[in-house]
Amino acid sequence: MGTNKKKQNEVADTLVLILQIGITMLVPIMMCTIGGAWLDNKLDTKFIGVLGFVLGAIAGFQNVYKLVKKYLKNTKSPGELQREMDEAAMKDEMPKEEK
Repeated sequence: MGTNKKKQNEVADTLVLILQIGITMLVPIMMCTIGGAWLDNKLDTKFIGVLGFVLGAIAGFQNVYKLVKKYLKNTKSPGELQREMDEAAMKDEMPKEEK
């Protein structure tokens, strides 16, 4: 039962991370695009909205990079997990007098 609950928590954490990445990407893009369109309207130009979109996309990618970097810092690579499993298996195979 304990492992099933742990897997459910991992799935929930992953879904939350995906949702957070989406929001982290969309909010700066929308805010900068809306701000640029508003400035386009006020200044009677046609390019500030596009610049706002590009600026928002850059800011969104930077935020996602920081978020994912922090998340990956706290996780183990598949190689590390395999090494830990191999070491645990080796300890289980040792005779009792060598432990």
